[in-house]
Amino acid sequence: MGYWLKRLGYLVKSGGFGKAVKEHKHSKSIENPAKILPVISINDLTDNSEPEMDEVVHADGNVSEEELKCIAKIVKFHQPKTIFEIGTFDGRTTLNMALNAKEAKIYTLDLPQDEIHSTSFRIKKADHSFIKKDFSGSRFIDRPEKERITQIYADSAKYNYDELAGQVDFVFIDGAHTYEYVLSDTANARKLLRNGKGVLLWHDYGWREVIQALNEYYQNDPDYAEIKNIEGTSLAYLHLK
Repeated sequence: MGYWLKRLGYLVKSGGFGKAVKEHKHSKSIENPAKILPVISINDLTDNSEPEMDEVVHADGNVSEEELKCIAKIVKFHQPKTIFEIGTFDGRTTLNMALNAKEAKIYTLDLPQDEIHSTSFRIKKADHSFIKKDFSGSRFIDRPEKERITQIYADSAKYNYDELAGQVDFVFIDGAHTYEYVLSDTANARKLLRNGKGVLLWHDYGWREVIQALNEYYQNDPDYAEIKNIEGTSLAYLHLK
C-alpha cells in the first residue's frame, strides 16, 4: 500500500494522473496475446564458436542460462564497438557481453530504487523486487571488465540519450515490462543505433505486455518485419542492416 500511496501522490502532483488511468485501462484490455514472431535457431544467427561465460549461476530476475549463452554468442558474433543495456539488475548479462566483446564500451542503465514511485509510466508489481536492491551491477563491480562499463542510474523513459545517439551498435532491452516502457525503450534504442544500423535484442517476449508491444511492431512497422523469437528462449532479435 505504501508504494501506491506514494505513486498516487506523485501522479497528482505531476499532473500525470489522467495519463496513468488511460495506461491502466489499456493494460487491462490486453488479453494474453499469442506469440506470433517467427522462431529462429541461435545457430542460424551466429557461427559455431562457443562464447566465454562467467557468473553463470542463475538468480531470480536473471535471464536463463540458455538465454545468457545466446546473448553472449550474438555479441561475440557481431563484435559491437559500443553496447547499451536497458536494465542492469545484478550485471550478470552486462559482464558476459563484456567478456565476448573485449574492445567494446558498454553503457548500462538501471532505475534507482528511490525513483520507483516517480517513473514516467507504470511498473509491474513483479518488477519491484528487482528494483529494490542496494546497488546495480554486483556481478561485475570487482571485475577488470568494469573499466569498460559505464553505469547510468535513471528512468529509461526520462534519460537523455542525445549524447550517445548514433554511436551504438547493439542494444539489449530488459527494463520494465509494461507496454508503454517497451515502446519507449524500443524508440530510444533506435535513436542510439549507428547510422540506424545494428542489433536490437529484447528479453521477456513471454510477458503479456511485452508480447503485445513486439507483436504490434512486427505487424505494423516495416522496419520490424524481420524481428525473430530465438528458439527456446524469450529473446526477440532484430538486425537492422
